[in-house]
Amino acid sequence: MKILLTVLFSVALFFLSTPSYAQEPYPYSQGPLMPTQKPQEVLTTERPLEIWTFPSTQRLVRGKTLLLTVQVIWRLGISVELEDLLKANLPPFQVEKVTIGERQIFENERDFRVVQYILSLPEDAKEGEYVVPSFAVSYTDEVEKKKGQASSSPVAVRKVPLVTQASVDRDVIETGDVIHYSLTILHEKDTEVLLKNLKEVNFEPFSLLRSNIRQEETPQLRKVLVDYYLSIYEMGTDKRYEIPPLSIFYYKQSVASKEEERLIETKEVRTQPVPVIINRLLKTVDVPLEGLKGPMSYRKEELYLRGYFAVALGTSLLLILFMPIGVRKFREGLAPIKRPSESPELAAEELRTLLSSLHISGEKYQDRRYLEGLDKAFRTFLGTRFSLPKERALSLTSAELLNSLSPELAVPSQKVLKGLDRLIFGDHLEREKLEEVLKGIEGILESSGGRK
Repeated sequence: MKILLTVLFSVALFFLSTPSYAQEPYPYSQGPLMPTQKPQEVLTTERPLEIWTFPSTQRLVRGKTLLLTVQVIWRLGISVELEDLLKANLPPFQVEKVTIGERQIFENERDFRVVQYILSLPEDAKEGEYVVPSFAVSYTDEVEKKKGQASSSPVAVRKVPLVTQASVDRDVIETGDVIHYSLTILHEKDTEVLLKNLKEVNFEPFSLLRSNIRQEETPQLRKVLVDYYLSIYEMGTDKRYEIPPLSIFYYKQSVASKEEERLIETKEVRTQPVPVIINRLLKTVDVPLEGLKGPMSYRKEELYLRGYFAVALGTSLLLILFMPIGVRKFREGLAPIKRPSESPELAAEELRTLLSSLHISGEKYQDRRYLEGLDKAFRTFLGTRFSLPKERALSLTSAELLNSLSPELAVPSQKVLKGLDRLIFGDHLEREKLEEVLKGIEGILESSGGRK
């Protein structure tokens, strides 16, 4: 009995002395708050100058470069020595290129720049872990008249003989849709990939419809491209599914022995699972269905009154309403289209207008569109002199048009047409050549009874 009372007293004392918390502990704190402590303000990590680094990948294969994105953030009133970014030395990595972006605003109180480094390892670099060392950037506080430096964090990158990349053409599908799952494997030439395991793969709950394997080769690497076509047909309770990770086995050729009895040691690399959302066609809420109804029967009188008679009445009303419009359109279609005839006087007046506009604005000779309009107006004028329609005169070549004219009009017109062709289709527009053409047109108008 004494032992039982002692145990109960110890348990009660433990619950009375242990504080209860209504919320999570403060971030950046040193642990849970004691009952006698007061909550302190959250400590900020904002410094005069901060350098954040983001590598494009954590696994690097031979012949590929590493894109290191660096964000440099500083407070207003801080002067940053950006030349230090260009002089950064990052052994064992070689800096291939440095790009410094434009200055931008960050949170209205700080500015930042995005700097990108393209890094590469030497060709003879062995497999293993390499570290991009930290680098420092100097700054000057113009307000407090102080100088200082900020350093970046080192970045660890592992050099491997093989890297993989998996992707899908869609991540939201309906039941029965086909997903194109692409797998890309980049490996060094002294590394062999076991392709047999990649042909028949279990993608449960997805079904593998077909697969295709292609191989490509570059001067330094080999590429294996695998296309899987998947689908899902089951209707489970979960809307979210995952394409399971794939196991890729490879081995080094140098490890393989010439003796047949020695086994080859293989290594495994697994891809990341790819989430897929199923868009259900059926509702998940149970809705009571109505009872089945048989076919409805109508009497013969109701069928004629509500069916055939209503259709005939509507058709008759439409014919009565739209018959006058149809008759008018039909008569307008039978009437011949009268086209205004082009007279020599109208054609000559249009030609004079173009010549006058050129004299008013002398810079139009540099516009080929104006010269094309002048050529069309002159050909129309020549066609009207011998009763040729405008379309016919514009469709004829220069030689055919001159054959239709009289010898008195054909000789000066030939010189004008050749000059217009040189100006329109030539490489240079010469003012002197244009003046000769204009004088020729004015002479033809004057000899044909027109005014200059």
